Amino acid sequence: MDAVIAEARADAAERRPGSHRGSGSLKARSDADLLARLDALVADGSVLRNGRWVRLPGHEPVIADPAMRERVERLLDGLREVGADVPRVEPLAARLGIPPGIVAQLRAAGELVAVGEGIDYPADAVPMLMARVDAAARHGPLNVARVRDELRCSRRHAEALLAWRRAARARGRTGPRPPAGGARR
Repeated sequence: MDAVIAEARADAAERRPGSHRGSGSLKARSDADLLARLDALVADGSVLRNGRWVRLPGHEPVIADPAMRERVERLLDGLREVGADVPRVEPLAARLGIPPGIVAQLRAAGELVAVGEGIDYPADAVPMLMARVDAAARHGPLNVARVRDELRCSRRHAEALLAWRRAARARGRTGPRPPAGGARR
């Protein structure tokens, strides 16, 4: 987010010709105004936010190498198949020949969601897991043991998912975005 604000405040003449339609300066706007505008863009779907990262809706991480993209898809498919009790991503990625930089790129792009230290899920798996946790919540108060039993996962995973859910709900988020200051590495 700081980079977005810094770029918005940068000298527009450095990047565009003066005749460009959007050449107006944002220097007079406060940080709160810029963040409010960004929130409005997120609300109408023009921009997607993942914690402090922002991106355009159709943007995918740039993995130009088709072989690497295939390895990434195998990694994500394998994590989906495991369910809630996912293993650490780094050793799996290493076995598939995926370097740590690509794993970091997947997290930054939102393809991998870190819900706790060493606990990453594919982005499309998080809503399904949260739906199962929400269904369990309708039948009584949630605790680690209930989530563990419902999802058939370890206590460690259940704790991380509950903490992620609480933080996401406190911020009014429903999608696969980690809470601010949460499980980022």
